[in-house]
Order: sequence, then structure tokens, then C-alpha cells
Amino acid sequence: MLARDREAAGSVLGGAIAFRLFLFVVPFVLLLVGLAGFMERQLDEEQLESAGIAGTIAAQIDAAVTQPDSARWLAIGLGLVGMVSTGRTLSKVLAQSSCLAWRVPVRARPSARLIGTMIGLFIGVGLVAVVVNSLRLHFGVGAASASFAVAAALYAGAWMVLSGLLPHPTSDPGVLVPGGLIVGIALAGMQAVSQLYLPRRFASASQLYGALGITVVTLGWFFIAARAMVMSFVVDAVVYERFGSVSRVVFALPVLRRLPSRWPQIGRVFQLDEDRG
Repeated sequence: MLARDREAAGSVLGGAIAFRLFLFVVPFVLLLVGLAGFMERQLDEEQLESAGIAGTIAAQIDAAVTQPDSARWLAIGLGLVGMVSTGRTLSKVLAQSSCLAWRVPVRARPSARLIGTMIGLFIGVGLVAVVVNSLRLHFGVGAASASFAVAAALYAGAWMVLSGLLPHPTSDPGVLVPGGLIVGIALAGMQAVSQLYLPRRFASASQLYGALGITVVTLGWFFIAARAMVMSFVVDAVVYERFGSVSRVVFALPVLRRLPSRWPQIGRVFQLDEDRG
């Protein structure tokens, strides 16, 4: 895995993905602020805090409700255009990373389906983070801890869906399970640290270093997430080449082994009828 990660330029691509993640978040926040401006009657400071939204984003949303409609529509328009543009470049880098890890020809252009799925994935990650933080504020750390496990499963499933649209040599979704677990656990773990440990440190860092310090910390967080994404491609490729698909292990279990013969479509989806050399 280490050799494949070096061959695929994991650190370089991780930095490229991290920077594009940062660029994607900027128009997303702009879109969020623009939409919040049309919800001035439904939003106030207490409601934002109850949803787990605080700090700079909460301040921007609070300021957005006083802006004229033209400024709100401009923010929404720029946010949408920016998300599509940065989503395209981010999808391209993810596709190239997958190609290098799997040793398949690099695709020149990402598909519209891939771009849309990628945008939906990262918006979903943000929404899940808000829900988990809201549970923590209302029901305590215990409920939040349980919700992190659910969030990890959701992130893993979403990443497997996205990875299935990226270039790789087989359509068997079972080969994407190891990478999905890596990304799911990484994102949920980072979310847990961010919500349970870092809020006070972010506040003190903001006072000491200002916006520059927060930006550096945010980019570092994005780099960790990006490295987990690149590593997911590497692990999927190496595990599949060395040991085969997880699907073959699962459907070799006593109860599940009967399913492909009873429902042939299962065997076709997971490619259980193909022999590997």
C-alpha cells in the first residue's frame, strides 16, 4: 500500500484535493448565506446555535438577513456557479487519483453525473454534521457519540457510491468497501474531534491569530480528509489485487452463499460468476 501510494503521488494529489475542497466550501457558504437571507423570519441567533451553527458562518448568516434581495440573489447565483465550477475541478482530481491508484487510463473529463454526485455528497456531509451537532447540544455527548457511528456508516456508503462512479476496473461494489470504511471513519472521527474538542481552541485561536490562523487549521483539516480519500483508492486497489473482492468473502458465508443461485441478478451485480486469475 505504501508503494502504491507513492506511485500514485498520494501526498501531491492529497494537497490538490484539499485545496479544491477549500475552494468548494467558499461558494457553498456563499450559497448558504444567500438562502439564509430569505429566511429572516425563521432564523435567529438562538435557532442557529440550536442547529450547531456558530462562529463566522453564524455571523455571516445573521448579517445576510439585513441585506437587500438583490444582494441575496447575487450570493445565491455566485454560490451555485462557484460550486459547479469547483465541483468540476474537484471531480477531475478525484478521478485522476482513482486512475493512478487502480493503474487504469486517466480520463480527461469527469461526467456530469460524477460532478452532481460529488456535490451532493459534500453537501450531505455538511448537513449530517449539523444534525449531529444539534443532537449533541440537545441530548448531550452520549447521544452525539452514538450518532457519530451512524454518521460514519452514512459517510462510508456515500463514498462508496461516489467511488463507484470513478474509474476502476470492476463494477463489483464489494471492492469499494475497504475504502468506504476508511473515509467514513476518518470523516466521522474528524467531526467528533471538531465538535467535542476543538470549539474552545478555535475560539482562542481566532482571537490570537485571526482569520489567517483559522484558515491554516481548516486547510490542514481538509488535507487529512483528502489523504483519507486518496488512501481509500489505494487500499481498494491493493486489497482487490491481492485478495479479491470483499463480495466473495461475504457470499461464501453459509447462509449468504445460497443467494446468488436463488437470485442470479445478485451474482451479476457482484460478479460472483467470474473467475479471477
